[in-house]
Amino acid sequence: MKLLYWGIVGIVLAAFLTTGFQCASSEMTSAKLYLQRKDYPNAAKQLEKEVAKNPKNDEAYYLLGQVRLELKDYEGMKDAFDKAMAVAPTHQKDIQSIELSTWGKLFNQAVDAINKAADTASYLDDAISYFKTAVLMEPDSLLTQRNLGLAYYRKGDMVNAESQLSIALNKGKDLLAAKLLGRMYLDSANVLKAKFLDMNRAAFDDARSLTQIQEKMKAADVRYLLGDSMISVSKPAKPKKGDTKETWRIEHYHLTLSVEGGDVTKMKFDNDKPYAPFVDSTYYFQAVAECVKAVDVLKKAQAVYPEDAEVSETLMNAYIGAAKDEEARSLLSERVKKYPESKFDHYNLGVFLMKDSSFADAIDQFKTSLALDSAEKVDTAKGRKYDPAFSSSVVYNIAAACVNWGVSEQARMKAAGKEDDVSYKEKYRMALPYLERVVAEKTDNIQMLELLGQVYANLNMKEKAVDAYNKADALRKGKN
Repeated sequence: MKLLYWGIVGIVLAAFLTTGFQCASSEMTSAKLYLQRKDYPNAAKQLEKEVAKNPKNDEAYYLLGQVRLELKDYEGMKDAFDKAMAVAPTHQKDIQSIELSTWGKLFNQAVDAINKAADTASYLDDAISYFKTAVLMEPDSLLTQRNLGLAYYRKGDMVNAESQLSIALNKGKDLLAAKLLGRMYLDSANVLKAKFLDMNRAAFDDARSLTQIQEKMKAADVRYLLGDSMISVSKPAKPKKGDTKETWRIEHYHLTLSVEGGDVTKMKFDNDKPYAPFVDSTYYFQAVAECVKAVDVLKKAQAVYPEDAEVSETLMNAYIGAAKDEEARSLLSERVKKYPESKFDHYNLGVFLMKDSSFADAIDQFKTSLALDSAEKVDTAKGRKYDPAFSSSVVYNIAAACVNWGVSEQARMKAAGKEDDVSYKEKYRMALPYLERVVAEKTDNIQMLELLGQVYANLNMKEKAVDAYNKADALRKGKN
């Protein structure tokens, strides 16, 4: 038998039991004659007649099992051997040897088919068939169970893959089975999330545009965001000379804007109830449910393999997808200590910390992530593909954390009656190099230019503030 790199050496099939022609039924006598002639179909018929007449004949069942093996009727063979053992253990050793030999042969055939499936997918069906029969021979072989699940996984039959891999995980704490199941559930969740986003894209665009409309913003920016078709402009019936007051009605959002001097001075929703677009969350909750499945599987794996980095990372992603923020935060805190070179872990922890308004700690995590990313950019020896979009995202979040920290501190000082305390400006100063880098990379982003202008103004850098505002106005005029 040809050895495969992940196969198992087959055991030589036992020869038929040689027996004399002692007194026996006509069916047994005929069966043994057919066996000598290797006429297996007729031998099977005679033995089937014999066990029907004499169900306590363990030898007949044993011989029938061997005949069915020759006919490649593996299920029939297993059934006959099981019945022989149920009558008496006379042939137990031989039966176990034959079943183990058959399992080895089937396993190696399945492996061979899996290897061929790399070029021709149709071999996957052969592999599945061989593995299924091998499981029948050795039901306690978790290796076979896992590989059957893997074959289903490669075919795209996730229902059967889940079933077989779950057996391997629950019975044998199989690490690869856990990783595959976790990946399956997260892949399924990603597909569902994509459907959720596609289904509700218009609603999200609506909500995103609405959140950008604020009091004190330029009315021209509202026009740029929404387009003229959504805005109905009215002026006072008898405006006074120099009066620049206008009322902008945005029916789609049930919103009325008061505009004066080119700026939005007031926003009012109908009945003071902010507009909220309808979002169908069916796919979202299905995605969360898949992530919860991944969490359950990967927690079992982590309990047995606590040092496995891949299990830990996938579990962290599963926590985030399942909206289990506290668990994700706790695991991330552990991971940044255990895997200090993971830029993604530092970045993700920074996001959580920024949500908590722990701005100083968030900035530290983002800066660590950026440093690791920069080192990776020049370290080609690691064989990683550098993604400039990631560094842009980190830089943006550092800028956002610094600005939000400054705004928070400014509000705190004001609430405490300390308007003269300008220590908050240090946070804006920290934001500057990162904001400037964002604007340099995204030169047509009006909102970022406006934000940069505001930071410059807060730091009394008047010329730079005016320059940033002028660039934003120029872009606005070109796009309106």
